[in-house]
Amino acid sequence: MRVLVVGQGPVARVLATSAAEGHRVGFAVRERTAESRLVGTRRLRSARPVARRRVDLVPAGEPAPGWDVVISTASPASPGVAELLGPAAIVAAVTQVPSEVELLRELAGDRPWALVVPEFFAAGANPTWWWPPARARFTIAGPASASLRSVFARPRWSRTASLAAPLVSAATMMPVVAGLHATGFDLAAARRSSRQLAAAATQARHAVAAGFGGPSPRPVRPQAVGAALAVLPRLAPFDVPHYLRDHFGGHGPQTARMLRDWVDLGRRHGLPTGELEELLAGVSA
Repeated sequence: MRVLVVGQGPVARVLATSAAEGHRVGFAVRERTAESRLVGTRRLRSARPVARRRVDLVPAGEPAPGWDVVISTASPASPGVAELLGPAAIVAAVTQVPSEVELLRELAGDRPWALVVPEFFAAGANPTWWWPPARARFTIAGPASASLRSVFARPRWSRTASLAAPLVSAATMMPVVAGLHATGFDLAAARRSSRQLAAAATQARHAVAAGFGGPSPRPVRPQAVGAALAVLPRLAPFDVPHYLRDHFGGHGPQTARMLRDWVDLGRRHGLPTGELEELLAGVSA
C-alpha cells in the first residue's frame, strides 16, 4: 500500500515510523530538496533504539496520483489539502475538530474515510514521544477504520472506535486546555477554575454526542479536573507546563474553533452552552 502523509511534524513522523515495512510512505512537502528523507522517532524512556524509515518526498503543489491512502496531519481546510486528498482511494485526517470532520466527510464523497487520532505526546524536530504503555499509539474512527489499521506494523499500535468516541475524548480535555490558555498556562490558576472547566467539558461532551450519534456521556467531575491538573506534572516524564505552552500555545485559533463548534452543535440540539460561551470569550480575548 502507498501511504502519503500531509505534514512533517511529530505526529507525521510517528505515523511514518509506525507503518509496516511492506508499505511505501511519502511526505507531502512545500519544497522538495531531495527525492527522499530518512526520518526517525524515539520513544521516551524506552530501551529500544530510534525508529527510522526512509520516506519519499512529494511536492504538495503537484498532483499526487497513485497513493492508496492520504492521511493529513494538517487541517482539511488548510490550503492545498483538498487537492492532495483528491486522487486517493482512502482519505483520513488527524483531527478532533467537529467542523473539520464534517469537511473531511464532504471531501471524501463516496470514498472510505477516517480519523487517525494520536494517543501520545510528542515534540521536537526529531521527535521524542511518550506513549502510555496501556494505550494504542493511534485511535482510528470512521468507515475506513479496518483498512487503515493494516497500515501499522503491529495490531496493538492502533485501535478502532466509533466516530463519536475520539470527539467526545477531545471534548473532555480541550475545555481544560482552553482554561489553561485563559490563565497563561498557569496550572494552579486553572485548578481554581475546575468547576467551570468541568461544566464546560460536560456541555461539550453532550453536544458532540448529540451531533455525532454517541451515547449520552457522563458529566465531568470538577474533582477529576483538579486532580488531573495536579497529578499530571508529577507522573509525566517531561515538563508538562512547558509542553502545554509549547504545543497548545500556538494553536489558540484551533482551540477557539473547537469551542465554537461545540457551541454550534449544542445550540443546534437545544443543549446548554453557557459555560462554553464564557470560556470561548476568555480564549478569544
